[in-house]
Amino acid sequence: MNILFILKQFPRYGGVEKMTITLSNSLVKIGYNVCILSLFKGNKCEYMSRLDSKVVCLNMPNEKLFSRENRRHFLLVLQENEIDVIINQNMDYEVNKLMLKLKGNVQGNGKYFPAFITVVHNDPFVDFKCLDTMIKGRGVKNVLKRMLKPIYQVYIHNVVRRSYIMASLVSDKMVVLSKSYVSSCAELSRCEYEKIIAIPNGFNVDDKVDGLFLNRKKLLYVGRLVETQKKISELINIWKYLCEEFLDWDLLIVGDGPDKDVLINKAKDISNIEFKGYQDPREYYEKASIFCMTSIFEGFPMCLTEAMQFGCVPIAFDSFSAVYDIIKPGETGELVKSFDKKEYVGKLIHLIDDETYRKKLSKNAFQYVKRYDIANILPKWIELIEK
Repeated sequence: MNILFILKQFPRYGGVEKMTITLSNSLVKIGYNVCILSLFKGNKCEYMSRLDSKVVCLNMPNEKLFSRENRRHFLLVLQENEIDVIINQNMDYEVNKLMLKLKGNVQGNGKYFPAFITVVHNDPFVDFKCLDTMIKGRGVKNVLKRMLKPIYQVYIHNVVRRSYIMASLVSDKMVVLSKSYVSSCAELSRCEYEKIIAIPNGFNVDDKVDGLFLNRKKLLYVGRLVETQKKISELINIWKYLCEEFLDWDLLIVGDGPDKDVLINKAKDISNIEFKGYQDPREYYEKASIFCMTSIFEGFPMCLTEAMQFGCVPIAFDSFSAVYDIIKPGETGELVKSFDKKEYVGKLIHLIDDETYRKKLSKNAFQYVKRYDIANILPKWIELIEK
């Protein structure tokens, strides 16, 4: 069977791209033929070293998405590679509008169009739940959004619903990353529950990790340095409050992104904090005891499950419902009421101070997260694809 993944931009850093690589590699190992089509050219070629050489990577020829050249090229990709199933990694309205138009043209001519699966990589209601946090700030745009909040809320609702309805129209199935997202996806897309299936992100379990707890006095963040979603500045503020009290501990920030320079400048007078840039995170997972997340929203963050594999105890805001699938409070990590910095500080102090408690959570996390081994997630994808 022949599978085509569609990404807006590939290769680039991010959880969607990492999951695409993990799933593609797993599929080719069991005999599937896999292609990845990037609608716009990616810029992080070092990611390609993680991709199985059997996976075929393709690009649209024209930067203008709706160009005739792109439409012809896409149909040629389907024909030449005899694609059976398309896995669309986009919720972009314009992308799905193009897909729907091409699907209609092909089927209108009496020809076969592949089965179409769209993956929703975030909490469907994220734009509503986190609106107040997302329009904070001194910028003119944010000030206007706050002044006109009722109108802006209606606008956001219409934009989001339009995207979900378009995705539903083009898709035979929609995949969400947690069962907790099914009802909200159905509500926004106006489709039947039967059309939506929950499949969490999987990751490659490292058999060499023994799970032994080490007294590693390091806090860790791994991910893109993007303030609008990740709010790394909140983590820096929290560490600024604690760093003088825990001089033998360090905060490591691993990742790259558009807000890197701003964040480095913010942290310049804070002790025991290091920015490592984009790196293979494995050695940092091995060095750290606690993994810190302060995101406004996520879908099903792979960095949490990857960190737990190495015995890192996660702490995060409960700002997205799927986090409860990963962190069991007081058992596999700590959850904090959304954006309550005082509670976050208190629970982080407890994790740092109480080594026995930290060790218990570390061992539990190490065992619990194995359920998200790609070997356990892959059968769910195979069942969906084969249908």
